[in-house]
Amino acid sequence: MRAIRTIIGSYLIASVPVAYLTARLLSGIDLREHGSGNVGASNIWQSASKPAVVPVGLAEIGQGLLGPAVAIVSGLGPGAQAAAGVAAVAGHNWSPLLRFAGGRGVAHAIGVMLAISRQALAAFIVISLIGVRVRAIPQFVGLGVLSAPVVAKLTRQPAEIVAGLAAIAALIFAKRLMANEPPAPDAHRGRVLVNRLLYDRDTSDRDIWLARGAAQS
Repeated sequence: MRAIRTIIGSYLIASVPVAYLTARLLSGIDLREHGSGNVGASNIWQSASKPAVVPVGLAEIGQGLLGPAVAIVSGLGPGAQAAAGVAAVAGHNWSPLLRFAGGRGVAHAIGVMLAISRQALAAFIVISLIGVRVRAIPQFVGLGVLSAPVVAKLTRQPAEIVAGLAAIAALIFAKRLMANEPPAPDAHRGRVLVNRLLYDRDTSDRDIWLARGAAQS
């Protein structure tokens, strides 16, 4: 029962949309209708308040960290720890408080890795920083997410941790593909899905995509 309570609690805590609430409080906007449309810290930077991105990002990391950390402190096994992490990412990506809209879950995944696999987190950070350097952040963040279960496997972590990190990667890419809205009726669906997978947006051009969000607002 402790494991079940921890997993459910992790989902519910992570489902509180910190970025959405912050944007509402500071700017009176709905993040789903501005910028990238993503309900996460990155869109706070783009659409609401640049100074708020750090506390929002840390809060989201904390949401991802809390469930697995509670599982560890409670003496629960790696299966419960990993499941709590998966639940946190799912809760953020499909929040019942936003009619199952949400963010991408990357900050929450960082929190999960901080709790259960710091080796995977180190690899993720290195790969993501390369993306910053070469100005290909969405692609390299995606690679970093995919590297997490591989690194966990190579460093001989428990199978449950490897499976949990693989599930988290699947959830993050599923949310990329689904986004918070279907492709525009006049868009080429296949091209949109490829762009979402690679660039985490419907077009390959970031400026055009963000301008679309501004025009909608």
